[in-house]
Order: sequence, then C-alpha cells, then structure tokens
Amino acid sequence: MRKFKASNIMCQNCANTVKNALKDEFGEVEVDVKDGVVTLNVDDKNLDKFYEEMEDLGFKVTSEI
Repeated sequence: MRKFKASNIMCQNCANTVKNALKDEFGEVEVDVKDGVVTLNVDDKNLDKFYEEMEDLGFKVTSEI
C-alpha cells in the first residue's frame, strides 16, 4: 500500500467521492480526512492515471509519503 497527501480532502463526502471513483480501478482505497491522505495499491505504471483521476475529482496529489 502506498500513501499520498492530497489537497482539498476536507470531509467524509470528499473521502467517499475518492473511494467510489478509484475502487474499480485500484481496489481497496482508504482516505484519512483529518490528514488528507489517500492509501491504495498502485504500481508505478498506473501512477500517472491515479494522479490524473485525483485531479479530475478536484483533489490534487501533492506528494507521496
């Protein structure tokens, strides 16, 4: 599992939006609203797709932690 810091994750609805949008592509997705962290299994070849999907949702990934 890899962890990523993302901007604009401010509430449970935001977390649910991220989970629902990514679960079919990436499987289990965890979102920590308090810290703005998204945890999921993503390999290097799908990393750009993950970044793009997050940005399309309005949650820009700022770093991997």
